[in-house]
Amino acid sequence: MNIQSIPYNNQLKKVELLDIIFNTISLEEIPVPYFKDYSHHKSVTARNYKSYDTMGFRDTLLKHLSKNFESTVLKLIIITPKGEKSHYDVFAYLSDKRIIGLYLEDKENFKLWMDIIFKDQYQKLEEYRNNGQFERQPELNHNPQFMLTLGKGQFSQKWVNSGMLIDEKPYKNTGAYLYKNAPKQYNEAKIAKEKQNYIKKYINTTHNSNINKALLKKLFDEFIRVKKIKPNPSKNNEQVYEEFETLSGYAFPEELKLLLSLHNGIENTGFLTAEQILDEWNNWKEIYDSLDWMLIDLTGNTHPDGRKTIGIYTNPYWIPFLSTGSGNFIAIDYAPGSKGTSGQVIAFGADEIKIRFIANNLEDFFRKLIDGKDVLNNGF
Repeated sequence: MNIQSIPYNNQLKKVELLDIIFNTISLEEIPVPYFKDYSHHKSVTARNYKSYDTMGFRDTLLKHLSKNFESTVLKLIIITPKGEKSHYDVFAYLSDKRIIGLYLEDKENFKLWMDIIFKDQYQKLEEYRNNGQFERQPELNHNPQFMLTLGKGQFSQKWVNSGMLIDEKPYKNTGAYLYKNAPKQYNEAKIAKEKQNYIKKYINTTHNSNINKALLKKLFDEFIRVKKIKPNPSKNNEQVYEEFETLSGYAFPEELKLLLSLHNGIENTGFLTAEQILDEWNNWKEIYDSLDWMLIDLTGNTHPDGRKTIGIYTNPYWIPFLSTGSGNFIAIDYAPGSKGTSGQVIAFGADEIKIRFIANNLEDFFRKLIDGKDVLNNGF
């Protein structure tokens, strides 16, 4: 099949709608609309509930087009027919950084799915026409189009050329619009570089030589005695430490190695085993590395604690060693703020809007626990 495409590069910004060649392909493999399967649900009411499986349609359509183009379709922009046209204008973003323009005919099973998906938009448009909305607001377009954006984990609908303040205008400077709305996978290297440029000025993993092991052991024993708790017997964790160092590129904290030589988790305290530390570190690293979390997302709603810490949701230089519940953790900080110190103890997590400074080091942390200070749960 001879498919015309547009490369994703800076020249794309100059492309106009008339420059794009739209391809026509068959959608015979698209199934008739079907309902979600709720037969496994415990509730009788839920089992009898009828809801069209629009997400299943999305996945089928993406898979079908990927097969046709011999390249994974990362994202689809589908725009409803304009005026008397009988086709949808579609832009497909491929994993090899090509963009394909498509005409998909407004017929057969594809039309049935589109009618289901855009039902609410069409009803709202008819409501506006009947209640005089367009007469009251003549700046609005009484015959707008609608847009469906599909991708892995993505299913969103918007109005097109509606005249509203928040409006999509894909037909004006089309190339620039396509460039701006490209999937994040197209800018994977740029997104990673932004994060690295932000974090690298804070990274400091060199504090390990300053650990007072004898004092830390003494404070841990005192903590166990005062709190009347019994740690699980320790075990050999060298394999975990090696795996951590391979994944992170820096040494596992010496103070945590010492701590884990004294326990293998402590029931009802939140202290993690070595395996749990590695798992949680990995979980948070996946968030940091994810294309769904750009730098602005990581830093937009999280604040520093003065200049002791940095205001970022997570990063690979925090090593959580104690869970305070509900996705919140106490961690060793290897990326402190300008007034902080490497190896300090901080709180971060799902509910920690401010990255809280807890203690200068693990020794001070245990002193505070021994003294009964509430350093674990006062941040949320």
